[in-house]
Amino acid sequence: MNRKNKKLAARAQKLGGPLMYTTSSYHAFGKERRTWTNSVGTLVVAVVAGACFGLLIASVSGSVNLGIGAVTSTRSFPPAVVGPRQTPSSLVGFASRQQREAIERFKETGLRPGEKIKDPQEDTRTGRSIVADPVSIDVKDFDGKVIGSEDLALKVARPESARGLVHRYLMYAQNALRAGTASTKTRSEVRGGGKKPYQQKKTGNARQGSRRTPLRPGGGVIFGPKPRDFSVDMNQKERRIAMATAFQSASPDVVVVENLDGKFDSPKTKNMVEFLDRVGLKPSEEKVLLVIEGAKRNALLSARNIDRLKINKPNSLKITDVLGADKIVVEQGALNSIKSIFGAATASEPEAAQEEEAAPAAA
Repeated sequence: MNRKNKKLAARAQKLGGPLMYTTSSYHAFGKERRTWTNSVGTLVVAVVAGACFGLLIASVSGSVNLGIGAVTSTRSFPPAVVGPRQTPSSLVGFASRQQREAIERFKETGLRPGEKIKDPQEDTRTGRSIVADPVSIDVKDFDGKVIGSEDLALKVARPESARGLVHRYLMYAQNALRAGTASTKTRSEVRGGGKKPYQQKKTGNARQGSRRTPLRPGGGVIFGPKPRDFSVDMNQKERRIAMATAFQSASPDVVVVENLDGKFDSPKTKNMVEFLDRVGLKPSEEKVLLVIEGAKRNALLSARNIDRLKINKPNSLKITDVLGADKIVVEQGALNSIKSIFGAATASEPEAAQEEEAAPAAA
């Protein structure tokens, strides 16, 4: 053993007692691949000491248990009673005050905690439609004079859901107009680009695998549009209620005129402009929707050259026309058709139908 190893052995003996010298791994006190482990004698002494200590602890714990048993043997405990399972009624005494009140309230009213008594007169459901309050609208003749009035009361959505329902119908109509045919080609669909432009290294340029990469002119398009269907689903009943809600909300801007049968002798735009001016409308400054009943050729031809004027029939109204119009001119016959399509059935109509059915039977 050289001088350096002797020095390390002496240092190890001071720390851990007698050690033996091995060369299996790096030593903690030097840079050589050496280690110092405990000798066999030290291990034997440690095992014997541990066994003696364990026996001592076991003897002490046994004596303590015997003493406790002697003390507890003088006391008498009642035998454990094993009976049937306790019912919930026997546990009521352990319930809190709030739980007891809730139990009594449930027995009296049948309401669980948090429930309220429902008022049959108050319907909180928002999905059902209601009949709007009647709105009186003046009826004007072809010369613009008031000759009567009409009431407008359609079957509309509830106030809390009306805005959302009309908006969904507007999105339904606008999405249906989208063709969805926009299309672009990706780098795999563009013609060409099969050959590597230049070698991978030694050119100083960024590596490229194709001339049709999206980073080059003439390459593919990243995340470009593809043909798709933009249409959304909406029930027919919802569409009808949404249209009625939009038309009822526009009642302050509705002008009812008498039937236009035979009023336009010839198809002239000047006659239509003069008629609208007489009923108080200015198609050159505001958007106007004209709703007529039936096929009136001269009226249609007279209105088609006016930019801000749109003409339609009651059974083909568009939500975009109703919401976008500043004024709505409705023929009296067309108003009756709108009431029959979007209005609620009155109580007198079923009775009249029953009377008509009973009349032939009596005869």
